[in-house]
Amino acid sequence: MPRTLIYSRSISIVLFAFSIVSIAGCQENSIDPVDTFDPNQPIKLKVMFPDNDYFYQRYGNILSGKFPNLEFEVIRRASGTIEDQKKQIIETQPDVLLLSSHLLEKLSDEGALMDLDSLIQRDKFDLSGIYSSVIEMLREGGRGKLYGLAPEFSSSVLYYNKDLFQQYGVDMPKDRMSWDDVLKLAQRFPTEGSEGERIYGYEPTSGQGLFNFVLNIGTTIGLTPISSDGSSIVIASDNWKKVIESVMQAYQSDVLHFPTGSIIDEIKNDLFLEGRVAMKKQTFFYYSLIEERKQTQKNNKPLHFDVVTVPVDTANPDMTDTLYLGSIYAVNNNSSYKQAAWEVVKYINSEEHAKLESKMLHAQMPVRKAYVPSNDDINIEPFFALRPSIKRWSDGNLTPEFNQSFNELATKELLFVADGTKSLDDALETLQTEGQQLLDSLRVKLNEAAATSPETPN
Repeated sequence: MPRTLIYSRSISIVLFAFSIVSIAGCQENSIDPVDTFDPNQPIKLKVMFPDNDYFYQRYGNILSGKFPNLEFEVIRRASGTIEDQKKQIIETQPDVLLLSSHLLEKLSDEGALMDLDSLIQRDKFDLSGIYSSVIEMLREGGRGKLYGLAPEFSSSVLYYNKDLFQQYGVDMPKDRMSWDDVLKLAQRFPTEGSEGERIYGYEPTSGQGLFNFVLNIGTTIGLTPISSDGSSIVIASDNWKKVIESVMQAYQSDVLHFPTGSIIDEIKNDLFLEGRVAMKKQTFFYYSLIEERKQTQKNNKPLHFDVVTVPVDTANPDMTDTLYLGSIYAVNNNSSYKQAAWEVVKYINSEEHAKLESKMLHAQMPVRKAYVPSNDDINIEPFFALRPSIKRWSDGNLTPEFNQSFNELATKELLFVADGTKSLDDALETLQTEGQQLLDSLRVKLNEAAATSPETPN
């Protein structure tokens, strides 16, 4: 790397580090629990949100009516990496932050977010109606403290076509099945017919190739392809071999359909919606696609479906790794208007607003189960039935480049197994050896980057 580039990069990192200190610098200035919100004080709040119009449509107009003294400036949330989003927060200093679980962890660890527990107690803000697993995940992200609240969450279930199961005499899916159970059910469906007409037992989610599907199943039962300290590839184990054997049996039986093309292409040509896939794991958002299909394609054969919980680890049948919080609202600890920002966060997460939105269908599930939009077509119980397999998002993350390289290597080896040109044992040996080389190369690069980076100032 040229010296000028190294020097420029180092200066940028130093400035970024000082900015992190500035965002966290007001930790001692959190709201005094006895403070109150003055509705007569004109305040302009910066609110982080994906889109200005959508903010006013969903929250801003109502908030302006409730709090006429508040004026809002919407800071459009940056796309890109976690570091890109942190940089945007440092540069724009929104009062109300919209965070993912990962970013919540990063900022709370750096003291950049206000602890909400004392305010929740002071204002008697009722958490009892909120799905307990969401509060559990929020506290895990804050190392026991509550630094944000989420009005909605993402959770997957197993959708299944009741007509196909009845037609072919296959037992209906049940809650808390294992992945092995699901794949065995999938293999009971026929595979005859042309590509444009035949049915499939199971369809993995969009963009999920063969190895990603294997990973999905392995992580459900607590397996990781890399050791907990990040130093070793551990995929050549008996437990991983059992998972891969189960997937390969279904793959070679030709009962799996892997969507190709873009997500838009998949939605347009969704085989489950066409009645040609028996089972598919999807989120609450998928229900809106089913509803849209009803309205736009009324002449088609109706889709009779139901849902059960996603497959689980039989050793921990009440846990799932599919719960995700992508819309967490927090108060910037560097804000000059913490109390006003808290009023906004409190309202967005209130029972009052949940009730208001109860007739509207969004991509995610409301955290208040009593206010999920009601419809006889959808069984909401499986969305709330499981507790989260708690794991901080910042633990054990690798670079996208490594993940892509390892995925490509693993997919190639598994396809060799599928077409019979390689045994599974030989493929796992190659994956273990060459995967370790990729991991060692990554660790060298990370160590070199750390050695050239200046120390963060105190």
